[in-house]
Order: sequence, then structure tokens, then C-alpha cells
Amino acid sequence: MDLRYVAVFVWVFSWLGMFLAYAASAAGGHLDVCIPHLSGCASISASGRYGWGYFIFKALMIPAGVFFAVYWMFCERWLHACGDGRVGWRRALLVVGVIGSASFVLYATFLGHEGDLYRALRRYGTIVFFGFTYVAQLILVYRAQALFGKTVLVRTKVALCVFMLAEGLALEAFTYFIDNDAWLESLTEWHAATALSFYPFVTYLLWRKTGFAVDFKRLA
Repeated sequence: MDLRYVAVFVWVFSWLGMFLAYAASAAGGHLDVCIPHLSGCASISASGRYGWGYFIFKALMIPAGVFFAVYWMFCERWLHACGDGRVGWRRALLVVGVIGSASFVLYATFLGHEGDLYRALRRYGTIVFFGFTYVAQLILVYRAQALFGKTVLVRTKVALCVFMLAEGLALEAFTYFIDNDAWLESLTEWHAATALSFYPFVTYLLWRKTGFAVDFKRLA
């Protein structure tokens, strides 16, 4: 099997985990039926708390977090194979990306457990995942642009990063004018998670275009 598909698995498992868990929770009567990307009627976390949604979420999201960590390892190797001599940037990418992925696995593992400790683990796991993964994505697009210039795929990566930052800043601004902003926070969470998990698929397309390949011999 082409090990580059790990980037595609991140995207597919993440999207299926979010959407199927929400659909199962809504079908079971635990959440309102809506389009969460448009209304923010439920958070991603709520989608994985109840009924079959709990099991679907964990079954897909925990592997997605593991694939994410492997993906960052491949990203570092890809930059090195393409002649990126900035070792510091590559190491930072790897460390920050893997920490973010580990935090996501922590969050997904303890979602649905009650207690202050578990609540704190989930909260900080979410913050570290989004924050560190976004920084890793910025580093990757910075190095990709330095190596390949402003190609269509690199510009797509830039657009995803700009979108996530702009929406995050907009959310922070709107909270000062909206009293009940829980729906807005959920809406932004769905958008950010969707963009964040689509980013690796664009990386996969770059891997194919540059002829990057991964096999067990190279990993040894």
C-alpha cells in the first residue's frame, strides 16, 4: 500500500468521525437535526457524547489522531527529500505537529467521561490540538512556498490558513456584541475542524506532484 495515503486517511477519518457521530446522535434524539456548519446547533464534542455517536466518534477520531502524527513525520521527511536544509524548521514542524496530534488523541479518548479532571484534559487537549496543528500547518506552507513557489496547491494551503485565522479573529470580535454566542463558537469549531483536516489532503496532492514516496525501507 502507498503509505502516502496516511494524509488522505486523516481527512477521511476526521470527516467521517465528525459527520457520522453527529448523524447518529441526531438520529437517536440526543441532538437537534440541523446542518451544524450553517447553524452551529451542536458542537463537535456534543456529537461524540451520546448513544452510537460516542462509539463512532472514538472508533474514527482516535485513529485519525494517530494518522495525523504519522502524517507530520512524513511531512518532515518530504521537506528533507525535497532539499529543505532548514533543519530547525523541520524539527519544529515535527515536534509541534506530533504534540498537537497527541493532544487530539487525548481529547477523543476522554470525551464522554465525567469529572473535573477529564473536563480539563478535554479542554486543554482541544486548545493544544487546534493551536499546535495550526502552527505546524503554517510552518509547512512556509517551507513549501520557499521550495516550490506560489503554485496552485501552495496557494490553496495559504487560503486554508488565512480562512481559519480570519474566522477565529471574527469569532473573538463577535463575542463582544452577542450575548448567547455558544452557537457561533460551535459554528467556528465545525469550520475550523473541516479546514484543518482537509489540509493534509492538499499535502498529499503535493506529495504526488513532487514524486515523493514512502516505503518501509525508507522508514527503517
